[in-house]
Order: sequence, then C-alpha cells, then structure tokens
Amino acid sequence: MSTAGKQAAPGKPASPGKPADGLAHRSVSTFEVGAQSVANVAPSAVIAFAPASMAASAGNGAWFSFLLAMAAVLAIAYCICVFARRRAGVGSLYAFSRLSLGPSGSFVTGWALLIGAVCIGSGSLAGAGYYTARALDQIGIGIFTGIPGQILLDLLLAAVAIRLTIASVRTAARVASVLEVVSIVLIVVVLVAAFFKSGNIIDTEQLTLSGSTLDGVVFAVVLGVLGFVGFEGAASLGAEATDPYKAIPRSVMGSAVLAGVLYMFATYAQVAAFGGADALAQSSDPMDELAELSGLGFLKFFLHAGFAASFVAVVMACITVAARLLFGMAKEGVMPARLGVAHPRHRTPSVAIWAVAPFVAVPAVLVVGAGTAPLDATSYIDTIGVFGYMLSYTLVCLAAPLFVRRIGTRGLLVTWSLGLIGAAAMIYVFYRNLWPVPAWPLNVLPYVFVGALVVGIVGFAVLRIRRPEVAERAGTFADDLD
Repeated sequence: MSTAGKQAAPGKPASPGKPADGLAHRSVSTFEVGAQSVANVAPSAVIAFAPASMAASAGNGAWFSFLLAMAAVLAIAYCICVFARRRAGVGSLYAFSRLSLGPSGSFVTGWALLIGAVCIGSGSLAGAGYYTARALDQIGIGIFTGIPGQILLDLLLAAVAIRLTIASVRTAARVASVLEVVSIVLIVVVLVAAFFKSGNIIDTEQLTLSGSTLDGVVFAVVLGVLGFVGFEGAASLGAEATDPYKAIPRSVMGSAVLAGVLYMFATYAQVAAFGGADALAQSSDPMDELAELSGLGFLKFFLHAGFAASFVAVVMACITVAARLLFGMAKEGVMPARLGVAHPRHRTPSVAIWAVAPFVAVPAVLVVGAGTAPLDATSYIDTIGVFGYMLSYTLVCLAAPLFVRRIGTRGLLVTWSLGLIGAAAMIYVFYRNLWPVPAWPLNVLPYVFVGALVVGIVGFAVLRIRRPEVAERAGTFADDLD
C-alpha cells in the first residue's frame, strides 16, 4: 500500500482497502467485474443500430471500420491497464491519472468521466422507456406509447435501476449481465438465421471492401469508436473486486475484444442478409426487418424487451460508475462529505447513488417531455456523455507513458506509441463532431459538454485557492500495489 492510500493523520481520506469506508470490499467476483464493463458498453444496442449507420458511409467496408475502431480502443485499453495492474479503487480513471497528471489532471479526468457516466445513463434511460413501450405494445398494452406514458416508464425504470444499485453491487452486476446476455443471444439468433437464409456466407464484396472509399471507412470509424464507450467500467469496482489487479485489466481488455468481435460479425451478417450495404443503410429498423426475413417475426416482442433490458443495464452500470466517483471524491474532501456515506446494510454508496439519480432521470424526462422522439433523445444526451468519456480516455492515454517512465518499468516505447494512437483517435472523433458542422441540435452539444466541464473546473480552481490541502488529495482514494 502506498502512502496515497494510507490514513496517516486525522482528516485524511480512509483507504478503500480498509472496511472503515463502509463498502463491501473484495466481495465481487471476476465474472461480476467483467459484467460491469460489458453492461456499460451495451453491445446489443450497438449491434442493433450501428451497422446501418456504418454502412451508410463505409458501404461494404463497414465491418472493417469496426476492426479499425477496435484497434484504437484496444490502444486505450492498454493504457488503462498500465494503471489498473497497480492501482485499484472506486475512482476508476480519476484515480489512475493522478499518478502522472497530479490532482488537477486527476480532477479533470474524473469530472469528464462523471459527465460521461451521468449523460450516457440518462440517454439510455430514454431508450429503455422507448423499447419497453414497444414491447408492451406488441402484446396489446399500448397506453405507454405517448409522451406521458414514456415519462412514466422512464421514472419507473429509473427507480428500478436505483433500487438494484443500492441493494448490492453484486446483484446489480449479475442482473445487468443477465439482461445483456439475453439480449445479445436473441440478436445473434436472428442474425444467424437471416445470415444463413441469405445464402451469402462468403460475401466477396465485403471481404474485398468493394466500392468503399478511404474517407467513408475512416468516417465510419468515428461511429465505431462510439460503440465501445464505457468498456472501462470495471475499473469503478476496484475496491470491491476480489482480485482487482488481475480482474480489472482482464475485464477492460476482454470487454473491448468481445464487443469488437460481435460488432464485426453483426455488421458483416446484416450487410449480407440485406443483400448489400445500401439496402441496410436505408433500413429504419434493421433487426425487425431481419426477424421477418428470417421467419422469426414472432421474436420481435422479445427483441424489443431485450433492447429495453440492455438499456436498463447501461443505466445501472452508469449509476455505479458515477456514484463511486462521487463517493471517492467525498472521502478525499473534494466533494461534500455526505456523499461518502455508505449504506449500513447493503454496503453500497447509497447517498451518492441518490445524488446521481436526478441527473440521470431529469434530462431524459425533460427532453422526451419536450416532444423529442425517445431514440433522438437517447442520441442527443448520449452524445454529450460520449465527449466526457473521450476526454477522460485522452488524458489517461497521455498519462500512461508518463507513469511508465516515472516508475522505470519496461515497455515505454510501446506505451508511448499506443497512448498517442489512442489520444489521436479520440481527438479525431471529437473533431469530426465539430466539423463539418452538424445540424441542430448536434451542433450545440459539444458546447453543452464544454460548459458542464468548465463548471467543474471552476469549482476545483476555487477549492485550490481556498483549501489547497484538500484539492491536493484529488485522486488519492485508492489502493496501490507496490
């Protein structure tokens, strides 16, 4: 244990390695840690909709764009694992970046990640309500398809997610993993059936990237990278994992590889089943159409229920990440101390969870209540969250080689190379969201994110002026493996 994690004097933050903080230390299995990352990514939701968007720009090279996106994400994952093999706690990337970027860099990383988790959770809540309403409508319960019904479902599903995350981190991880696995299985069944029914198993046009352009393939990589956001979610369970220094790196890398393989297969299969990239790109609901094409139309209710379950899993995973970030910051004194109180029986950061809840539920309710289509609401709110994740990934990619150089371990050249690749990929994705200037409201979303980021930075700057000794603790609430 390093001195950063020890409680050397009164007023210093307690180490997450000590049960005094109230969390259920070393209680979450390796499988459950991995489930957190998989649920955060929500591959089933991405599989259902991203391939059509990818095909619109990359054509027959859409699957290859996902391969390039996975390569970029694995570079980021490597940089995260540089830290995860030596440091574990509730702060995830926030605690990692501290080791190279100091308290200010740590806070910016953590605040960006907090914005990301809250917004992705909120956008996913809108998606969960939409697909729950569609599933119910399929069995004759159509009262939830209007705006009031959508809002009611959003609030009910938010309550379920909050209840599960407070009850137990293990329960939340297990429920999230089951929901996601069931959804993925349903989608894969439909995809395989449609794929083989098409008879286009060896699609030479896709394998040779026929008709694809370099610009189209590269632009689709931007969309592909977004499908991996949240893959590092396991790192938020560093205090509760039974073997964090092994489980978290494996989960981070494994979730990125699993998602990438699924995305490539799903994209290849959908293009083949539709008879071409153009036909897929023009589809408004690919999975419903594929279910009909494959003779599995009776599964549409289960598909919609699966999509809803996948979105709920994301909501739970994002609340878990955001609440543990606030919990760790509170233990350091960077956030109000009340947020660092754990539930006496469930041993979860219940106060922080309740604090996060309104920021997850209210944006979804307001945007949907304003008449925005639920899936558009998901896209808009999620976009703000994606910017938060991208900034935190960029900072960790830059911090990793500095950390390797400082501690003098092998692999500095590899870490620098992968760190620059990961950071460059994130900067490029952000640039493509600014230029060419997208249509309203996508054109203002980057500035909404910047505004939220500035609020946190200004708050931390004030803390550094008024209580510099407290600001200096940012990112220290973690265990270090020496």
